[in-house]
Amino acid sequence: MAPTALLSSSVPLKHTKPPSRLTIEKKAAIIEQVQRGRSQAEVGREYGISKRTVSDFIENKIKILEVTAKSTRAGKKNASQGFYPKLEEALIVWLSAMIARKSQCQVTS
Repeated sequence: MAPTALLSSSVPLKHTKPPSRLTIEKKAAIIEQVQRGRSQAEVGREYGISKRTVSDFIENKIKILEVTAKSTRAGKKNASQGFYPKLEEALIVWLSAMIARKSQCQVTS
């Protein structure tokens, strides 16, 4: 007897939404709420994340709160930095100077 293929229709599909990444600001807000006494499960339900994810934020709270304190990166979704931080800082300075110079120049036709 030949082997039969398993039909995909016999296995129910689980429909879940794709995971979303929270900003550093939201992670800091979650940490604050847990520190104020709310349960991790309750906060997780509010943000649509698991209790384990909330627990991970608590474990990494020092890093998350440090990044939040630096307001330039607070809106980012992760705390990673580029490969060349000194070059990127110099690029920001140069770009800011070019923008300032352009705003001082008048374009005539």
